[in-house]
Amino acid sequence: MRLIKAVLLLSSAMTVMAGSIISPALPEISRHFSGAGDAVFTKLVLTMPAIMIAVCAPLAGHLSDMFGRRKLLIFSLFLYGVSGFSGFFLDDLFLLLVSRAILGIGVGGIMSAATALIGDLFSGDERAGFIGLQSGFMYIGGVVLVLFGGLLAEISWRAPFTAYLSAFAVLAMAIAGFKEPDKRLKSDKGTESVEESPVPLLAVSVIYVLVFLLMIFYYMVLVQVPFILQERFGFGSAMTGLAISASALAGALSSLSYPLIKRRLCYRNIYALGFGFVATGYLLIGSADSYPQLLAGLACAGFGNGMMMPNGSFWLMEVVPERVRGKAVGGFTGMIFLGQFLSPVVMAPVVLFCTLSGAFLFAATAMWMLVLFLLVQRFIS
Repeated sequence: MRLIKAVLLLSSAMTVMAGSIISPALPEISRHFSGAGDAVFTKLVLTMPAIMIAVCAPLAGHLSDMFGRRKLLIFSLFLYGVSGFSGFFLDDLFLLLVSRAILGIGVGGIMSAATALIGDLFSGDERAGFIGLQSGFMYIGGVVLVLFGGLLAEISWRAPFTAYLSAFAVLAMAIAGFKEPDKRLKSDKGTESVEESPVPLLAVSVIYVLVFLLMIFYYMVLVQVPFILQERFGFGSAMTGLAISASALAGALSSLSYPLIKRRLCYRNIYALGFGFVATGYLLIGSADSYPQLLAGLACAGFGNGMMMPNGSFWLMEVVPERVRGKAVGGFTGMIFLGQFLSPVVMAPVVLFCTLSGAFLFAATAMWMLVLFLLVQRFIS
């Protein structure tokens, strides 16, 4: 079981590494391909996987229901390793973008299969604990991988692409680590056959909408905060990295604490509490006149984000029948990355009319309204 848990955690890290490992090398990649076309296309090297994940993850989840989670995970890890490492050799921007698109397909398969496997292999408090551990692992991994990618980028813009070879080590562990889980004959509640359990469309829709909104607001930290630090305080990349790390570490702390939080609160109240933390953090960020206040806001927002990420996964695992779990998780994964991709687009007009600081104050107001909605709507569990 330890090897199985290691495979699931490392597979989750693969999804974070897809973008974070090459992020520090993006300026050099842009300069290298400066003669190949508009600079916008070089930025797609980073965002292309997210687009493909959003599109392909629901299909990947459906395939895992049809052919098995293990097969999908193994194939996706292989696809991830080959397409990711190919960037080390490619010297054509179009081919590099194609390889990044294929990488996105692999990430969608990995995330859908790994999350569905957690639902198959664990239940109850053990499932809540492992989902919290998975989220915490991904938060911490994001910090470590950005730093590691920066070190590799000092060697060459191509060097970070070698990190994708680690997928083959995880692939070997997945092949040796476990067989396809047996289909459960009963639901987690043990009251009715899984095959006869209805799909709770309302609950699934609410989960999808909430994780989409969470990603829209969450990615404001990654996209907008660097500009606030530069414009308001004149800070460079080092202080920006420290600030974002504070948010990520706070998120890891609350993710790891999720089992304790879940024992005391229902899903709806966890979302209300989480969005409340994020709204408070964004209020501090939007009104910050000092770096410590901005750090406090980022830590507060990160803590709220950290408890909500595992909450959506765990809620979905609990309410969706096993026979369609892969499909449901695939849709959930798609909504996560669709929110990530659309966050800059959605917030662009807000930034234009309200300034960067005003955008965070606007987001805080919107989230407080969402908190009130969650607290008064009793149909949400």
